[in-house]
Amino acid sequence: MGAASLKEVVSRIKGPASRYVQAFEAHRTHLHCPDDAQGVLTPRQRALIRIAIAAAIPCKALLRTCSSEAEGMLARDEIEQAVSVATALRAGAAVAYGRLAYKYLNEEADGAAVSAAAADIRQDRELMTQFRKSSPPDFERLTRMLGEMHKDGLPLSRLDYELLAIGCATITQCVYCMERHVDVARALGILPAQIAQVVHLAVSGRVEASFLAAEEIL
Repeated sequence: MGAASLKEVVSRIKGPASRYVQAFEAHRTHLHCPDDAQGVLTPRQRALIRIAIAAAIPCKALLRTCSSEAEGMLARDEIEQAVSVATALRAGAAVAYGRLAYKYLNEEADGAAVSAAAADIRQDRELMTQFRKSSPPDFERLTRMLGEMHKDGLPLSRLDYELLAIGCATITQCVYCMERHVDVARALGILPAQIAQVVHLAVSGRVEASFLAAEEIL
């Protein structure tokens, strides 16, 4: 027996939670409506964003659904870059979070209490410098790897790339990735409504992935 679709999974929910399911389905249906009055994302962009989001979560069942949705709409190299963007954003979020190890190390050495991991740009740059200097060859290879996603000649436009990156940053919950990619997207002329749609797709993808993951117990 093959994996159940989202529709099959949520149709099994009959109790009070079914009201939430109905509201989710109404919201999701509107997000994917090709006749959406806002028209801020093309069907192709939505397909790319959903593939990147599914890979960033990651969720195999959702990836299968997204692949089916994108059939005949996306070229192979576009799908490959969408998946690569997701892996790069997951890596970037891990790097941004990993610098906290040096924050805690320094505070312990100073005998100070470990504070909340709030963003502090100046301090974070110093921590990233410590991270780089602790293992220069590894950091250089990491930087080179992530830099490959920003070179010219890739199949996706720069704006499409940033749309995918914002969606993945929503999934990874990385404030630094979000700050960087929204800043770049702003210079490319991104619309506030486009950002809203990308975030809504990420939220919807999270819910969808969770339902698909719960297939065996529903």
